[in-house]
Amino acid sequence: MRRLAVLLVALCLPGVAVAATRPCADLEAQQDRNACIGAALGEADAALNRAYRQLGDRLDANGRRNLVAAQRAWIVFRDRECELRSGYDTQDPGNNGTLAPFLVGDCKRDLTGRRTADLLDQLTCPGGDPSCTR
Repeated sequence: MRRLAVLLVALCLPGVAVAATRPCADLEAQQDRNACIGAALGEADAALNRAYRQLGDRLDANGRRNLVAAQRAWIVFRDRECELRSGYDTQDPGNNGTLAPFLVGDCKRDLTGRRTADLLDQLTCPGGDPSCTR
């Protein structure tokens, strides 16, 4: 039940809601698709930053250190995961073509939305609380 509540809150956040409803893939020109997904990613990132700040404000010093370390590791994971999912050539980026920014951006938007939901979940069900059921 709590997970459903967190998901509903996440979908109501402007960045997540707009990113989920914006039909970037339906645009005609690839340049427009890339710009659209870039804007959607920016909105998702803003929602993530809000959730990150909210959670950080509730944590003690040790919790904030753990949050910073986890977030830094997550960013590296997200970037590598999206390169994997999109087939992005990190050795020779010139081989990626015009579709690559869209594929990578859409993946990052998706994973960023999921991370936002995870952080919001921590607000309602903090780690280390044995009485909290997910």
